[in-house]
Amino acid sequence: MPYRPINKCLPVTVDIRLQHRYSDIGTDLSRCTHFNKIEVLRLLQLHYMLTKENTVPMDKLQFIQFMDIFLGLRNVDAVDKIFLLSCETNKELTGPEFVKVLSMVLKGTLPDLINFCFEVYTEMVRSPKYIKKEDVLLMAKKNSMKMCKLMSMEKYDQSFVDFVMAELDKDRDSRISLEDYRNAVHENVAWLQFLGPILPSSSRKEAFMKLFTNRPYINNIQTTAAAMTRKNRESTAKMKSTASQIDIASSTSFSSDSTGLMINHGTPQATISRRNQAVSDGSYLTLF
Repeated sequence: MPYRPINKCLPVTVDIRLQHRYSDIGTDLSRCTHFNKIEVLRLLQLHYMLTKENTVPMDKLQFIQFMDIFLGLRNVDAVDKIFLLSCETNKELTGPEFVKVLSMVLKGTLPDLINFCFEVYTEMVRSPKYIKKEDVLLMAKKNSMKMCKLMSMEKYDQSFVDFVMAELDKDRDSRISLEDYRNAVHENVAWLQFLGPILPSSSRKEAFMKLFTNRPYINNIQTTAAAMTRKNRESTAKMKSTASQIDIASSTSFSSDSTGLMINHGTPQATISRRNQAVSDGSYLTLF
């Protein structure tokens, strides 16, 4: 069989050797992730390159740096928990684990992302099944400290908590269950990341995916949200009898990135470092 290079950043001999080494696991991962086999092989080779030919483990610190540089995700608390949930040993992220977590954050479907994000949030607040009112307040304080360190945000924090609990805690038991969270996201996908960013923006996802695939990027969150909007409109149209009620029900807007519920305090946007800008432009590294 003629040799077909899949990674131009590696010497031909290394590329051939890694293709042979990862062939079986690449087939298996292509069946359980959202990537095809070539994409899986390129990601496994990227893991190989990032870990300096598997001599340096991808530990928590290196994973945090990877998520920052390549995907622009700087919520260290969330990335720390993503590593914990993705790494079986909690010491080193293996190549297959690396592919699986990227499959989720880059191409996960909305139902899967709901479970994933809720699990990350409950790990962050150290509560396995629920997010309590005091947890929402604690997370709100952390986020407001990042947004504005000079202003007193206590009134904003409490208002945010009251709003969140009123919208999500439908049974009024002072805690948010997975079912509460799922129902809220189905009504408005912006609730997906209401306690802080967990997923990269769609622009960073698209830029990173250009490094290892030529398949067009599809925003699964936006696509699913649009489908839910249509379904809600159809359901509402059947249940409601007046045009005004239908218009109200169909006015829900969705964020294609689902970056969370945020208030703009007029702070200037942080300057992006040169290497991060290179990644967002898709010029930092190309594997094919």
